[in-house]
Amino acid sequence: MSDTVFVTRSYSSYLTMAARAISDIFSPAGLAIPCVMLGVWSCDEPGAYRYAILYSLIAIPMPLLYVIWLVKSGRVSDFHLPNRQDRYIPFAISIGATLAAVALLIYFGAPSEFMAPVSAALILTAAMFVITLGWQISIHTSTTSGLVTFAALAFGGPALLLLLLVPLVMWARLYLGRHTVAQTLAGAALGSVIFTTMFALRGIVW
Repeated sequence: MSDTVFVTRSYSSYLTMAARAISDIFSPAGLAIPCVMLGVWSCDEPGAYRYAILYSLIAIPMPLLYVIWLVKSGRVSDFHLPNRQDRYIPFAISIGATLAAVALLIYFGAPSEFMAPVSAALILTAAMFVITLGWQISIHTSTTSGLVTFAALAFGGPALLLLLLVPLVMWARLYLGRHTVAQTLAGAALGSVIFTTMFALRGIVW
């Protein structure tokens, strides 16, 4: 084996590792906590972290544990569920758990500033579920784009740099061959539109 071939293969393996790490970090499970923290940071009310804990305990564990069970039991081979049909039940569980968490947050009087990004995430999840019934959209780019868009609009300044994460996640999903360009672009657009719309309603509904 020539040195050139060895270097090329080593470089390729590093890129693959990087793409997989990015996919893990910016998966819906990986972004669940940043979404909740975005609600805390958007809220001036003392003790908002208590709502974050409540949401995290209700909305996050069940869908995450279900996907882990699918992988451990051999029903799916990849945590990121590359087959569209494998996403139906996890989506339904995620929506159900999130609805329960949102209902409890409303019952306990969570401030609208906290509820805004959480509600946008729920709407985004429901939209991705409907789309997934007929077409494979990138969940990674949808969630990443939505969250960083909201953060950039809410905080401005250095937070605008977070927008660079969107093409990074798009590259990772494309490099791993998990999505087409259209699927990643559609995901990014969907997330951005939903979270931008939610932010535009600031002062109107929240």
